[in-house]
Amino acid sequence: MIRSDAVRNRMRVLQAAEEVLDEQGLSARMDEIARRAGVGVGTLYRHFATKEALYQAIVMARIDLLLDEAARLRSTGDPQTAFFAFFSKIVADAKRKKALTDALHSAGTDIKAEQSSRHAAMLDAIAGLLRNAQNAGAVRSDVAMPEVLALLRGASMAAETGDYSAPVLQRSLAILYDGLRVVSA
Repeated sequence: MIRSDAVRNRMRVLQAAEEVLDEQGLSARMDEIARRAGVGVGTLYRHFATKEALYQAIVMARIDLLLDEAARLRSTGDPQTAFFAFFSKIVADAKRKKALTDALHSAGTDIKAEQSSRHAAMLDAIAGLLRNAQNAGAVRSDVAMPEVLALLRGASMAAETGDYSAPVLQRSLAILYDGLRVVSA
């Protein structure tokens, strides 16, 4: 059993690492992450032996947060809002995740193999939200997972590049969502 202080330290390190990486990018130093987390460098390295292990843990934690968000949204009782909010959340996280997965790939880590069970859970979450939105009459019935995944990939790639301002991305998503919605006659 893991001690509660060890769990808290790990969570503080992950949170601090995300903050530092957002500010400094992938060149962030491990000692800065430890300082920001309020732990010693030795504690950081006990949890994450390498920078790549830390990056991988961040990616996994982000996916877990997305899965928790999908479950929370599913329980709200508004299938339309749940589906589109989750789609938006995935797109919003795309740029951060891409930088980390690129760093892991450069280090020789096969992130897809490492997260295969989470990938399957993510597909299930998206499919469930889609199905609920379709059953509620909010999303077109002729839309299936391949189309949703293609649209998610395209929107995420646009967000990853950083070439578009937030307002342009938001308007683009609104147009995309209009195409997915059931049109009332």
